[in-house]
Amino acid sequence: MTVMRTLFKWLLITVIVLIFFFIALLGLGYLLKENEEKTNQLKITLTQEALLKQEKEARKQALFRGIPIDSLKKKLTAFEQSQQKIITNNSSCQNQKECFLVHTYSQSLGCIVAVNSTGVAILLKTASEQKASKLQTNDCQQVYSQETVFPLFCQNNTCMFTH
Repeated sequence: MTVMRTLFKWLLITVIVLIFFFIALLGLGYLLKENEEKTNQLKITLTQEALLKQEKEARKQALFRGIPIDSLKKKLTAFEQSQQKIITNNSSCQNQKECFLVHTYSQSLGCIVAVNSTGVAILLKTASEQKASKLQTNDCQQVYSQETVFPLFCQNNTCMFTH
């Protein structure tokens, strides 16, 4: 009888230890699953950020006709660099109605650029002081005098126009 009791005690202890072991394994499995989900979300977020960065860089390159930005900045005046930054930061759009053409009076920037309404307001405010002095020596007069209508469009959430 005592042997049966001892055997039953050890069997009960073994079952309890196994139950705790399986509970610990289930807990670790749950933590591993949660960590994997968070890691996947982080990977997706990082991939999206990288794509957005690539798109922004591609927009900059397209905006300045493939000229590397570093070499372009060397040739620009401080005012033109300021305008370049405004144009780059304000070229995003949701639809075509948000896009407007602006005369930059600078061949380095592209005589005419497409920006959103915020960019128009900022560029017009900053350009009003510079406009009078630029008109006498403006290389863009030929572009402006062509009286051509440039179709505007919003592509890949970026304001653009065709020549």
